[in-house]
Amino acid sequence: MEDNMNGIEEKKKPKYNVPAVDSAFKILTLLSRKKFSKSNLTEISKALSLTPTTCFRILQKLEELSIVRFDKSSKRYSLGPYLVVLGERAKENQFDISVIIPYLESLSEKTGLTAFLVSRIGKKRSTIIAKSEGEEFGINVSVGRHFSVIDGSYGKCLLAYMEEEDAVELLHTNEGLRTMSSEEIQELIKELPTIRENGYATTFGEYIDGIVGISAPLFNTDGSVDMAISIIGMTAQFNDKEIVKMGELIKRVGQEVSFKISGYVSKK
Repeated sequence: MEDNMNGIEEKKKPKYNVPAVDSAFKILTLLSRKKFSKSNLTEISKALSLTPTTCFRILQKLEELSIVRFDKSSKRYSLGPYLVVLGERAKENQFDISVIIPYLESLSEKTGLTAFLVSRIGKKRSTIIAKSEGEEFGINVSVGRHFSVIDGSYGKCLLAYMEEEDAVELLHTNEGLRTMSSEEIQELIKELPTIRENGYATTFGEYIDGIVGISAPLFNTDGSVDMAISIIGMTAQFNDKEIVKMGELIKRVGQEVSFKISGYVSKK
């Protein structure tokens, strides 16, 4: 009984929270968006629901570190020059991406579709971190664009391999591209075991009208998933057989990439 109680207490143990770090990251993310790429203090604090005083203090520190730049004439902030250095260092040290990009290019060549890599960021967001656009039927996607972690076929992959209670909680926040009813949430929850069984996830116009998405998970050494490899095209290009064929293709690619980056061997 005591062991069970210890297990419960362990599960409920709160994670550390550092508000200033969280707010600084939100500011940088906001400034990375085209609409807010040059914003004043009022615009930033309002968009992020931060007090102007807190926002100003964080911006001052980020400016001091050259992580953001302040234009005195316009009174506006933008991303700073030191982020270029950090970005280059990240690319040099990011072995995973250098391994994955050739696979994205191969998928684009074979299918004529746009292939891209999505990575989870924190608990609720994901972002595109690499892409290869197909020459025949390529749909433009933007590297660095953020989504809710529940969005798209890549979101389904992430949901399928996380703890069920976490997946249910995220789905009920309804912060994605579409607002789902309780019935739709339950249907998606029921679909998650099938996604794990198949090894890939699909969407067919339910997130973005006319767009089909097919994604496969990329596994870490422990079998967890925080990245997915995806292809997207127009719904008019696909029938059920073609979707299954594409799903099996991207599943095989995902398995090969997972082995190369983490040594993980799929049991299916």
